[in-house]
Amino acid sequence: MSDVWWSGRLLAVAVTALVAGCQPLAGTGFAASLPPSAPLLPPAPAVRVGADEITLLRSGPPTFAALRSLIDGARVSVHVEVYEFGRQDLIQSVEAARQRGVAVTVIDDPSEISSAATALRLRSQGVDVLDYPVRKLMIDHVKLLVVDAAVAVVGGINWGVKSAANHDYDVEVRGPIVANLDRVFARDVVTCGRAATVPSPVTDPAVIVAATLPATEIRPLALDVINGARASLDLELFVLTDTGIVRALEAAHSRGVALHILLDPSQPSSDPSIQALHSAGVDVRLYRSHGELLHAKAIVADEARVLFGSANWSGGGFARNHELDIEIVQSPAIALAMLAQIRLNWNASA
Repeated sequence: MSDVWWSGRLLAVAVTALVAGCQPLAGTGFAASLPPSAPLLPPAPAVRVGADEITLLRSGPPTFAALRSLIDGARVSVHVEVYEFGRQDLIQSVEAARQRGVAVTVIDDPSEISSAATALRLRSQGVDVLDYPVRKLMIDHVKLLVVDAAVAVVGGINWGVKSAANHDYDVEVRGPIVANLDRVFARDVVTCGRAATVPSPVTDPAVIVAATLPATEIRPLALDVINGARASLDLELFVLTDTGIVRALEAAHSRGVALHILLDPSQPSSDPSIQALHSAGVDVRLYRSHGELLHAKAIVADEARVLFGSANWSGGGFARNHELDIEIVQSPAIALAMLAQIRLNWNASA
């Protein structure tokens, strides 16, 4: 790698660390001199995609207000599976649902500190909490809420105390996709050691639900989206270390696809991928952070096809962790709603 590359990379990381961790610098004018972060857009209008209704959520307080509203409106059941669960308002909503007689089941990752503390509290309130059987070098990284088997929220947004500031995506969905998402939850209940019926998947050509463990369903979808692109690929990724994905992106660039790749600056494991893509002429930027993360794992192809969710584009994300993504096969409305935020983030990181 060139000295220029490393100088730029180190400067980006240093700026991120100073802004995130050295708040007294704000009084010196250093933080104030940085260009502002891109604003987080509110939820997009609901869109009909095949038999499903999909609303794109883009982090920020409105997304957490929507999550609270769904839980507070539950009448029959609430299923929660979220890697980081520490927000007090959502904890209180889950407890209140249990107190009014809703059947609440939470699957937690006991290796995540805030989630382990939340699990203890919820169990003390009579909430049914199951520990996902994590092991060395793997986590339960899923972010899923299903309410009354009728509406679900899925994506990459954690329920942590700082999650609202991060740039990431969820969708609120209704239609056959809900049954397929709840099927993943039922399968995870079985993985946690409890007897449960796992239904057959529901036919839904508009939205593909993909998970890791027991299968590795997400990486093939990512490669298919990249390899199928004809005009454009826009990506926002927290981490990119999969060399096969990097080669596919280089090949897309070689056949004339316009690529824009935005990566989080706090993840130096992505550096070899960034250098390789730069060397191939691909347009790659580091997200300009003011302490928040570019936590997204999203790709939009040809302004119509979208894949996103919890899976980082790494060995852990694609193979070892338990992850959950969805692909919206063809929806220019959803794609353009996501691109509106992606392009704001891209332009703010110039």
